Amino acid sequence: AAAAAAAATDKQQHSSCAAAAQQHQGTMGTARSIVRSGLGGLALGGMLFLAGDTASDLMVYNKLQHQAMLLVAADHDIPQLIGYPYTTGAWYNATLAFSHRDQVAHCTFQLRGAKGVTDVAVKAGRQAGYRSNVLYNLLGPGTWRVVSCQAMVPGEGGLVQARSLLPGHKQEHQQGWAGSTAVAAAAAAAAGECQPCQAQQPTAGRQASGS
Repeated sequence: AAAAAAAATDKQQHSSCAAAAQQHQGTMGTARSIVRSGLGGLALGGMLFLAGDTASDLMVYNKLQHQAMLLVAADHDIPQLIGYPYTTGAWYNATLAFSHRDQVAHCTFQLRGAKGVTDVAVKAGRQAGYRSNVLYNLLGPGTWRVVSCQAMVPGEGGLVQARSLLPGHKQEHQQGWAGSTAVAAAAAAAAGECQPCQAQQPTAGRQASGS
């Protein structure tokens, strides 16, 4: 009887240990499931944020490029400089950056024509609204106003110079170029009236001998 009682006790203890082990395994399995769910949620959130940020940058790039192309189309000198028809270059040759706490966007892209290639640089500012550009572009107004747009064109001596494509700035650039041309012409005229030193020396010698 004592042996049977001991055997029953051992069986109960074994059953209790097995139940405790199963409960522990179940708890560990639940913890692992929670951890995996949390990591999966973080990964999904990171992917969604990255996708939203990429979509936001693409929206800004397309808006700035579209506004710049409207300014290019209104400039009658661009076809003469790079040829017509012209088209935008590959996306991997373009750049997009932000400054002033992401309030100002800077974009550059290539413009390819029959005669050559030029780089167009655009700078635009955004309105007040969501602090994040992702929310501003996706949920807010998403408007960007161009404050500067320049095309790099060949200048005098083969040097590349920035040519503004904004209507008001183009007039100032043309006036400045005309002023510099007038100064250069005046300097050339003055240089033409100046006599060489060899021609002035005999005259100075005659004046010295006469005195």
